[in-house]
Amino acid sequence: MKLEFDSQFFISVVFLGFVGLLCYLYTLLVEKPNRLRSKLMKQGINGPTPTILLGNILELKKSQCATSKSSSSETPSSHNCAALVLPLFDKWRDQYGQVFMFSLGTIQILCVNQPDIVREFTVCTSLDLGKPPYQLKQLRPLVGKGIIYSNGAEWVHQRKILALELYMEKVKGMMNIISESAVSVLNLWSSRTEAEGGVADIKID
Repeated sequence: MKLEFDSQFFISVVFLGFVGLLCYLYTLLVEKPNRLRSKLMKQGINGPTPTILLGNILELKKSQCATSKSSSSETPSSHNCAALVLPLFDKWRDQYGQVFMFSLGTIQILCVNQPDIVREFTVCTSLDLGKPPYQLKQLRPLVGKGIIYSNGAEWVHQRKILALELYMEKVKGMMNIISESAVSVLNLWSSRTEAEGGVADIKID
């Protein structure tokens, strides 16, 4: 009798644990992303409908495959690199506006194409507004700890150092150097293109 009671108790505990795990996974993978998307939609921010667990990854994969096939056979006629590499973003921007959202798995991404809003982000001194930690872990060996990829107190420290060199008067003083360098590179590319009959392969390091 006692053995039967113990086995029933063990089965009940395992069942409750399994149900609890399912509830936790549902909340983490489905309910939490949907709740975040709902909050953004209430603010007028829309985006493509994601699939469960994968988000919009399949759409991005299809778009990249189509882009790679077309780019290998055609010469680009536009200098809009973003549209050439990720044309799906241009389509979403036309469909949903300058600010839209999409999903990479269960992660919700907010895409902002308005310079004024981006400027507010970059000059914000709040330690809470920064780069996602999952990106920092992946990219840190490649990009280091510069201001573009820094976060929190590290970002504030670097910004204070750089701000002294980025006053408008100092930037104006560097315009001649910047323009001379850009013009020399453009002239080199132009002469090389003319020498090769109007089309040239240029390797950019």
